[in-house]
Amino acid sequence: MFSGATRIKMARTEELVPGKMIEKRILARRIALVNYNGELHAFEGDCKHMKASLCNGKIENGVIVCPWHSWRYDLATGACLTLDKVRLRKYVVEIEDGDVYVVL
Repeated sequence: MFSGATRIKMARTEELVPGKMIEKRILARRIALVNYNGELHAFEGDCKHMKASLCNGKIENGVIVCPWHSWRYDLATGACLTLDKVRLRKYVVEIEDGDVYVVL
C-alpha cells in the first residue's frame, strides 16, 4: 500500500460482473469502478467536459463513452480520445478477501 494513501471499499467481487460499472462519492469526488473483460479499472467518475456521471455511459471496445455528449475515454489509461491532453485520474484497485478497494 502507498504511504499516506486512503483505501476505500467499493464493492464485492461478485457484484462486478463483466461490463458492470458502479460509482461512489468519496471526499466530494465521484469514483467509478468497472469490470471490463475480467479486469477492474477505477477512475474519476465525472466526465471532464460537463461533469456527467460516466457510470451512466456505455463501454465500447475498452472505451467508456459519456452519456451526455459522447466524450470517449480509454479504460486502461484514462486518456480522453475526444480531446488531446485531457485524461481521467486512474486509481489503483486492490482485492482482499473478495472485497474490492480503490486506493486514493
